[in-house]
Amino acid sequence: MHKIMIVDDNMTNLIMAKKALEDLYEIIPVSSGKIALEFLQEMPEPPDVVLLDVDMPDVNGFFVISQMKNVEKLSRIPVVFLTAQEDVTTEIEGYSLGAVDYIRKPFTATLLRKRIDIHIRLVEAQKHNERVNEQLQKALSEKIHNIVELEYAIVEMFTSLMSNRSFIISEHSRRVQAYMSVFLDHLIETRQFSVDANDVEIIKFASKMHDVGKICLSDRCIADMGDLSIQEKEFTHAHTILGAEAVKKVMDVISDNRFLRYAYNMCRFHHERWDGKGYPDKLMTDSIPIEARILSIVNSYDIFRTTNDGANPLTHNEAINRIRLWSGTHFDPELVDAFLNIHLIIGDMRFEQT
Repeated sequence: MHKIMIVDDNMTNLIMAKKALEDLYEIIPVSSGKIALEFLQEMPEPPDVVLLDVDMPDVNGFFVISQMKNVEKLSRIPVVFLTAQEDVTTEIEGYSLGAVDYIRKPFTATLLRKRIDIHIRLVEAQKHNERVNEQLQKALSEKIHNIVELEYAIVEMFTSLMSNRSFIISEHSRRVQAYMSVFLDHLIETRQFSVDANDVEIIKFASKMHDVGKICLSDRCIADMGDLSIQEKEFTHAHTILGAEAVKKVMDVISDNRFLRYAYNMCRFHHERWDGKGYPDKLMTDSIPIEARILSIVNSYDIFRTTNDGANPLTHNEAINRIRLWSGTHFDPELVDAFLNIHLIIGDMRFEQT
C-alpha cells in the first residue's frame, strides 16, 4: 500500500485529510514541520507523497520542502502543498522550490482523493521507468540491445510519463508527430531543404518528445494557457529547457547519438522564431536547427486548431492564414511555402482518441 504523509498543524484539517485517504493509502499524520523532517530522516522507507501545509508555526511548508531537497533520499518525494492562500506569488515560490501541485483549502474529500490518485500514478510510472532505465543501462553495458530498440524504449519512457501527466500533452504530441511525418516526407520528395533522408524516420520519432518538459508544469499551466500570470508564463516557457536537459542526461550516457541530438534540438528550440524573438535562446534564421524550424510550424498549427493558447480554436483555413501571416517573423518563409503546398493534406487528417 502506498504511504502518504500529511503534515498540518490544524488538527481538523489533518483529521479530514486522513479520513479522506485512509481507505486507499497508509496515512502518516504529522502535526508540525519539525516533526515531519525528523520522521522523514528516520523512516527506512520514505512516503510516496507528502501532503504539506504551507502556513505552520516555527517551521513552515517552504522550509520543510527546501530541507527535503537537500537530502538525497527525500529530494524526489512529490510534495503537494495545502494552502488557504490565493496569491500567485506564494504558488510560484512553492513550484520553484520543487512542489508538484497545490490544493487549496477548504478542500473536498473527493477532490483530495482525485489529486492524490494522480500523483500516485505518476510515482508508479516513475518507478516503472526507473526499472526500465536500469534494465536499459544493463543492456547497454552488455551490448545486447541495438540502437533502434534503445531509441524506441526512450521515447516510450517519456511518452508514458507524458500520458500519465496530461492527456492534452500526449494527444498533442501524437498529432504533431503525425503532421511532422507528412511534412518531412514532402520536404524529402521536393529536395529543397538540407534534411538528411537517412534521418527522416529518426526525426519523426524524436518529434514526439518535443514537449516532454511540460511534465514538470502545474495543471494550471498545462490546461489554462489563456489566463496565466507573467511568472506562470515564464515558468511555462521553461519547458523547452527542462525537456532538453532531460534528454541531455541520456546523451551524457550515450554519446554521439543522432536520435538524441534531434530530440534535444526539437525540445529546446521549437519555440525559437525566425526573427530572433522566440525562446529560450533568441536564435534566429538558419541558426535554428532545421528540424526545430519544421517542428515549429506543425506544432503551432496543432495549437491553433486545439487550445489556441486559451482562445477559441481556429478553423483549418484560419490556422493556415495565421501561419502565412507569420512567415518571416515566427517561421522560416521557405518552409512556410512548402507547408502551404500540403495544407489540404494536413487539413484532411483525422485522429481517433486513444
